[in-house]
Amino acid sequence: MLPPMDHQLKQTMEMVFACKKCKKCFRKDMNEFDESDEFCPNCDNHFVLEAREPKMKLEVEGEDARVDSRMLRDERVKQKEALMSLWEDEGEATRLG
Repeated sequence: MLPPMDHQLKQTMEMVFACKKCKKCFRKDMNEFDESDEFCPNCDNHFVLEAREPKMKLEVEGEDARVDSRMLRDERVKQKEALMSLWEDEGEATRLG
């Protein structure tokens, strides 16, 4: 195993950022990073965005809706009422009065 060497590419806690608004680059020290460092020092643009966690969901993937619209629901047409189950009591309660 080689001994660790000290050379010019030493690891630091400094990061380089580029602002999309003013197109300027700047450095921030991550050891002293606080809420005021979330803004560009040149134009005060808020460059730190909150991370969003992905959420699981079930989707149906179809063709482009402009080409084939069979997968879309037409809101103008009334949907059929959900069929009542054999075990629902609503039908019996209305018959008995």
